[in-house]
Amino acid sequence: MSELFSESLRDYRTILVASGGAPHSLVAVARAARIVRRVGATLHLVAVVPQAASPLMNVATAFAGGEMFEGQAKQDDYAQREAYLQRAAADLRAAGLDVHAHLVPALKPADAIVQVAQEQNADLIILGRKHKSAWTAALAGSVSDMVSHASPVDVLIVR
Repeated sequence: MSELFSESLRDYRTILVASGGAPHSLVAVARAARIVRRVGATLHLVAVVPQAASPLMNVATAFAGGEMFEGQAKQDDYAQREAYLQRAAADLRAAGLDVHAHLVPALKPADAIVQVAQEQNADLIILGRKHKSAWTAALAGSVSDMVSHASPVDVLIVR
């Protein structure tokens, strides 16, 4: 059985992993690195910078000067994600992997992940699962669930 599993992994030549540096997405990056190393695939590391304002940000913008606070928060988030992406890509390259990094601002992270996967002809998308239950995923919205429903290619959701 293990030989059959290893053989089917070889079908994956281009793998995309989405990560913003959160613990659940770091697990996905580690799993992707093991698979990429095993099959000799190319890895596309994607970090999405959400462009939608959080509920707290919506409240802040109601006050005078709030727009400036919102702009600074978006710049800070972009800079943090970019720094994480560059560090993670450098670490993966140092481990001998063929890695391409993509920083994507998007209103809908799931759509952005699927779009980059299509643009790069990915065979597999790997994501971490943030929510521990279907209930919390339904309340908050789960990017991994949205990607798994929208993707035309295989999706591996790791825990």
